[in-house]
Amino acid sequence: MNVVFTPSPTLQTYRAEKIYENYNQFRAIIEYNGDIRWEPGGVFQTMCPIDITFYPFDEQVCYMVFGAWSYHTSKMNLTSGTNIINLDSYKGNGEWQILNTSAKRQEFNYECCPEERFSNVAFKVHLRRRHIFYIMNIILPSILTSVLLLSIFFCTPGQKVQIGVVVLLSFRIFLLNVAGNIPKTSDHIPLLGIYLTCTMAITTLSMVLTVLVLNLHFITDRPVPDWVTTVVIRYIGRIFGPCEKDPEKKAKVRNRRHTRNLIPFRKANIRLTSTGSDCDEATVIELQQLDGNVSETQNSPIRTNQINYQNQCSSCSSYQKSDEEEKKKEAERNAKDWKNVAETMDRLFFWLFLCAIFISTLVLFHPLTDKYIRQTTISQNY
Repeated sequence: MNVVFTPSPTLQTYRAEKIYENYNQFRAIIEYNGDIRWEPGGVFQTMCPIDITFYPFDEQVCYMVFGAWSYHTSKMNLTSGTNIINLDSYKGNGEWQILNTSAKRQEFNYECCPEERFSNVAFKVHLRRRHIFYIMNIILPSILTSVLLLSIFFCTPGQKVQIGVVVLLSFRIFLLNVAGNIPKTSDHIPLLGIYLTCTMAITTLSMVLTVLVLNLHFITDRPVPDWVTTVVIRYIGRIFGPCEKDPEKKAKVRNRRHTRNLIPFRKANIRLTSTGSDCDEATVIELQQLDGNVSETQNSPIRTNQINYQNQCSSCSSYQKSDEEEKKKEAERNAKDWKNVAETMDRLFFWLFLCAIFISTLVLFHPLTDKYIRQTTISQNY
């Protein structure tokens, strides 16, 4: 016997590739009773549909179907010796874990020839991704960076923007890391990628609000409007505002409006006094020159007018100094009030972003943890 018929089974899975297949090197063994034993082999590569929604806690199922295109069951009947895949020669993988396998024979017919039956064998491989690497290098750093975002609201004004930019770049790097480790597909979006994108959006919004708070922090040229005092200081500040160290500070804040209403009248009186006296530098000089030519008689009318003018000018100068000091104190009070408003807004934004981060983390990671618990339970039972 010089020629032995050998079948040519083919991997019929979608977009399957034969990396190594040379059936001619596998020899057939002919038994004494006429049976022929032929065990071909090869290295195959196939494409499997995947669902990365729960990445990196995902499980994938891959099928490999072997059959013959040209021979129906009357000429070549494919069967499986066992209902599982023999894994005695399998070497473990650091990224994937094989949960279970199966092998199933199937019969079918084609539309071209419905009277002929064809057979194939479908091998099923159930895989689970090993997630310890991704937890330590992606998930935990992402959560810790989210917590770092909250420190922006406790930093000094000069460091807020710098830390915000660093946090934003960190999330961008994590997002690129996630995109580089998962298959490129648009059929499913991983929850981890959604979480990182949401956190980047929260970080961007916090940067915008940080700029707003910085603008409030450095206002000194105008007083705090009454509606801002009412809404921010009296209502929001009671819950989220900084702690008051001075027990009389609240009373001062309540009387601030009354104090500001009295200041314009004092300024008006000062201006009237200055205008009525007509004291200026030229008048003082003339009086000083006149003083040298006039008798120093106590009852002299000119001397009396000179003294009156000098007294009025001294009073005018003191009023001007008082006005400048009042303006300076008013600017300091305005700056202090605006800083108090900025600190209160910082505390408010801190609690709002803390709730946003907590809710987004809970909503997006709850399905992952739930799936992980179910996987662990199934593995223990298995």
